[in-house]
Amino acid sequence: MTPQKIFFAVLILFYSTASLALEKKSICTWDPVGKNGPVMTFYSDLIPKAIAWGIDLELIAYTDEKVAANDFKAGVCDAAHLTSILSRQFVPFAGTLDAIGGITSDTGLGKIIATLSNPKAGKIMVHGQYEAVAAWPVGSMYAFVSDKNINTVADFSGKKISILNEDPQILKLANMVGASPVGTSLATFSGQFNNGNIDILFMPALAYNTFELYHGLGDKGGILDFQMYYGMLQTISRKDQWPADFGNNMRKYIVGRLKAISKLVADAEKEIPVKYWIKTSDKTRAEFVKLSRDVRLALKEEGKMDPKALKLLWKIRCSENAGASECATPE
Repeated sequence: MTPQKIFFAVLILFYSTASLALEKKSICTWDPVGKNGPVMTFYSDLIPKAIAWGIDLELIAYTDEKVAANDFKAGVCDAAHLTSILSRQFVPFAGTLDAIGGITSDTGLGKIIATLSNPKAGKIMVHGQYEAVAAWPVGSMYAFVSDKNINTVADFSGKKISILNEDPQILKLANMVGASPVGTSLATFSGQFNNGNIDILFMPALAYNTFELYHGLGDKGGILDFQMYYGMLQTISRKDQWPADFGNNMRKYIVGRLKAISKLVADAEKEIPVKYWIKTSDKTRAEFVKLSRDVRLALKEEGKMDPKALKLLWKIRCSENAGASECATPE
């Protein structure tokens, strides 16, 4: 056998052995478009990263988030990539990170992601058999409204508001302001809004083109420029099915992707025509801040939001604005 043939034989043996040594794992991944959608595309560089962690990773695309969550529960996948609304049932702490008014700035967002990447913080991301191995920010959540005249808290009264996947915080908000809740899913909300069956919808800028929400905005609608909260996607694993350091590796990976995520969000916001942005007054902003706090505290009392997560978010907000009235009373 020639030296060249020996070299290639050794190379093939090496990769074959390395492949056999990898643990095969899968993630049920929600993507509104499917296997060629934005979530799957953005997530794809995780596959080569996982090889270095000793994992042969497969991402299985789901266009229906509830099916992804149910398949994860049934053991079809070893982890699931979901919105915080559905991830909260697995790890309440992580699912509370998108609490309304919880994170109020890009700086605060960076702080919470960095805090969670600390190995010492790993234990707070575990609940029973589940671990939130990653929290992916998808940008500020804004109120998309069918009519630009809906631009204050008082204007929400009597309007039809989307309650995505029975989201407890938007349902609580609707009840507090006297709005009419309309149950939706990720498969139906855009059609409901675009057909005029919903007046108010909370979504990030990334949803504008992905779900063609410009149809619902039309000539009369708009988007309030007040950042209600930061939307989050969560990757939830069944902890005993993965290497012990998988969660920490994933959270560090998110820190490394944060700039790319921020650019993706910024580009999406720039794509929205200027005519749709509605300038909110200082008075309206103050009303939304108070309403958000009332929602958080009510859900905390009802056991639907994790108190430790709320306290951490409060600390981060007050580290940036110590003079805020809320900083006199911890959540």
